[in-house]
Amino acid sequence: FGMSATVELSHLRKQIRNRNALLTGISMQFVILPCLGFCVVKLLDMDAPMGIALLVVTSSPGGSYSNWWCSMFNADLALSVTMTAISTLLSTIMLPVNLIIYATTSYSSKVVASLDWYALFLSLIVVIGGISTGLLCSA
Repeated sequence: FGMSATVELSHLRKQIRNRNALLTGISMQFVILPCLGFCVVKLLDMDAPMGIALLVVTSSPGGSYSNWWCSMFNADLALSVTMTAISTLLSTIMLPVNLIIYATTSYSSKVVASLDWYALFLSLIVVIGGISTGLLCSA
C-alpha cells in the first residue's frame, strides 16, 4: 500500500508502455524462476514439504520488498510498482499453473491435491487489495 501510494498514475501509465522491461520481468518471474526452483527441488531431491515450499516461493509474484529497495536507492519506483501490480494480477493464473506443472512432475498428484488453494488465493487477493488501495489513494 505505502509504496504504491507514492507513485503518480501518469508514471504508471508511462511504465505500462515499457514493454521490454515488463516482458523481461514477467518472463523471469513466471518462467525462469519457477524453472530454477524446480531444478533445485530435483537436484537436491527435496521431500514434499520443503520442495512445495520452494516451488511456492519461486512461483510467487514479486512483492513490496522490491519496491522498498527501489525507493531506498532511487531506482525506478514506478516500474517496480507496475511490475508488482502486473505480476500479482498474473499470478492468480500463473502461480497455480506453475505449481501444478512442477509439483506434479516432482511429487504425486496426492501432494498437489492436499495444497491449501484457498489460502493461496486469499493471500493474492490481500496483495491485490493493498496495491489497488495505494494506487487509488495516489490518484
